[in-house]
Amino acid sequence: MATFLDLINSLFTADSTIFLYSIILSLVIPLGAWIIYQILKRILKRQVKDVTHRHSLRALTRNVIFVTAIIMIILVWLRPQQNLTVVIGLAVVGIILASQSAISSFSGYLLIISSNIYGIGDRISINNVTGDVMDIGFMRTTIMEIGQWVKADQYTGRIVTISNKALYDNPVFNYTRNWGYLWDEIMIPVTYTSDWRRTADIMSDLGNKYTAQLQEDAEAKLTKLIDRFPLKQTKVEPSIYFVMTDNWIEITLRFVVDAQERRKVKAQLYRELLQQFKEENITVASATFDIVGFPALQGTPNQG
Repeated sequence: MATFLDLINSLFTADSTIFLYSIILSLVIPLGAWIIYQILKRILKRQVKDVTHRHSLRALTRNVIFVTAIIMIILVWLRPQQNLTVVIGLAVVGIILASQSAISSFSGYLLIISSNIYGIGDRISINNVTGDVMDIGFMRTTIMEIGQWVKADQYTGRIVTISNKALYDNPVFNYTRNWGYLWDEIMIPVTYTSDWRRTADIMSDLGNKYTAQLQEDAEAKLTKLIDRFPLKQTKVEPSIYFVMTDNWIEITLRFVVDAQERRKVKAQLYRELLQQFKEENITVASATFDIVGFPALQGTPNQG
């Protein structure tokens, strides 16, 4: 009986009270953080109409609340009389316990945020994976994949998760950051007997038809980019280039296109090119091979 009473009394000592208080706060803080995040998420959904911007703000809000909650829990377990040495000691212990991979991934996250390498909604290619960024976490970046067996800039349906530490070992190709457009090309080989001048005119006219509505915006954004970086001024209007080969003339249409509309625009161009080539009797060249003979077969007949 005395032992039980001693246990009850021990729960109300100063140290025990602080311990229980710390446990309660350690449970309340994550719950409060989750409630705050849900409230802010609803506010963002109502106030921010742009989907990409809303998802970026939501990810940033989530990460800030998470870090704040962790810091608050650490401070709860630090007594007032403890000094900076304890904090440093805890940090060292945390670093020792954490794996090198986790540290690299988290530092990669800080690099992404601080250097603005890519954001949610950007189309990127990293470590042989290409797609649209869905989420950026402390350790990993989530991407909706494009390409692979589809062989075009369209979704495969696979969601790929890449460690943030991949930034240190692989180049990051950003298709949409700072400009949002790409230069693309269509090459058509035509025979020497075809009207190559008319072919070039058709390709140029169609290039203007499908890019005229975005040329002004593309040029304005490119000018801003040139003001920020040492880049050469480049025309955004469609241009035609010729290459003579032994068998045909290669006519190339170079044009600017929205980074996420490449396949759609090229399909429209090819469809109209085929139609107009048929109407104009323009022949698309192709390689042919003539077999002039077979080598003599040597060997002994099967005696079996």
